[in-house]
Amino acid sequence: MSATAAVSHPAPERARVALPALWFGLAGGPLGWSIQTLVNLPVASHGCFPRLAPLESPITGVRGIAFFVSLLALGLCLAAAAVAFRSWTRLRREHQEGAGRGRENTPANALAETGEGRTRFMALCGILTSLTFLVVSLVHTAAVFLVSPCWS
Repeated sequence: MSATAAVSHPAPERARVALPALWFGLAGGPLGWSIQTLVNLPVASHGCFPRLAPLESPITGVRGIAFFVSLLALGLCLAAAAVAFRSWTRLRREHQEGAGRGRENTPANALAETGEGRTRFMALCGILTSLTFLVVSLVHTAAVFLVSPCWS
């Protein structure tokens, strides 16, 4: 048996969480906020300026559409944060039970240890990213009610 065959994977708990769950936790929050921004901006713009001259008040339903899209974005951010948190709780012991303990310091082991904890890191970054974009989406949702879409 060769020395490289005895080296275990640096992220031994990686099979406990699916890769799509890690990516959803990481990208779900920014995706929700992006959809919120990319839908609400044209809806509010068209609701106030459908022709050559701006309207005094928005077309009926603009705030409702913007609020509905905002609720969907908030739900997506919350779902991404929940998935990332669940992934992180499943991977919490990855570093403590890692394969790096008790092994000799060989070049093969040094290369293998560069990836230690990457699934745990992705899950933690997903929590932070999703919660950050949840706050941004909440501010965006508040603006739907606090800021008039049509400026006189």
